[in-house]
Amino acid sequence: MEIAAPSTPRHISPLMIWLGPVLTALLSACSMTLLATDVEAGVMQPAPAGELLTLAETQPLHRPGTAAPRWPVGTNWMLLPSALIGPPPLLCQQARQSLLLTPPPGLFQGAWQMERPEAAAARAAALGLQGRTVATLRLNCANASFDFHRNAAGQLLTAFDGQVLVLRADATAGDPQTTVRQLLLQHLAGPEVFGPPSIAALRRWLAPSLQQAFERWLASPERPDQVPALNGDPFTNTQEPPRALSLGPLTERGDSAEQLVFAELEGGRRHRLVYRLQRDAQSRRWLLDDIGYDHGPTLRQLLREDSR
Repeated sequence: MEIAAPSTPRHISPLMIWLGPVLTALLSACSMTLLATDVEAGVMQPAPAGELLTLAETQPLHRPGTAAPRWPVGTNWMLLPSALIGPPPLLCQQARQSLLLTPPPGLFQGAWQMERPEAAAARAAALGLQGRTVATLRLNCANASFDFHRNAAGQLLTAFDGQVLVLRADATAGDPQTTVRQLLLQHLAGPEVFGPPSIAALRRWLAPSLQQAFERWLASPERPDQVPALNGDPFTNTQEPPRALSLGPLTERGDSAEQLVFAELEGGRRHRLVYRLQRDAQSRRWLLDDIGYDHGPTLRQLLREDSR
């Protein structure tokens, strides 16, 4: 975590310097109160759509006893498309979100980069971060930069003041970007080669009709004499894992939404994907319905072509 150091204007009195953190804490508490959903109608606005992050536990980043936990278990933050709201100073303004794969020495913004790769991998494994690389959400903010690493249980881990915060991620209703972000984090953490296990791992984020389209595609016989229409990873539109996936603008129209995703490739190249989502009428969850690419057919059209 990197935080820009604020400057103190000379005209501010010592009293105001002392009151600053107090007022910030009070404002943060008020903002978190406004996130509550169990309120009487007309008394308070509904909670903003986003992903609720709840502190499940705290572990030392380097060795036991290096620092006392700053926040108690159960502390909440809310991850929105353009901000991270919660107790300061773990706040993010004007957030730009990207997803990437991080090797163990680079975890927690390089906290273990001076150690041997095997030692860094062992430290990561002790925190439940397995594999040669770890799926990472990076928030680049006006005031800071934060990395959140996803473990096998779907929790997000970030470092602050020498502590590793283990955050339980729960999606609230009404946020299409959370669906895309969770799907892509799961996908980056899955098999490197796209296939049936990849689809099975993503079922909970797919619309039922898109699941059925994938099932028909998987059941279709292979044609050795033809190049398949779907040739590569449809969720990144690449043959190999991209360097990063950046989440662009989100557009909502009633029960439909489009999330722009930019795949960052080697050599500075990038291409665009349009994740198209629909809100399920019963669960009210946002589910992936189709993906549009820079050129040519959409995901559904590719699946249909190969299933003929």
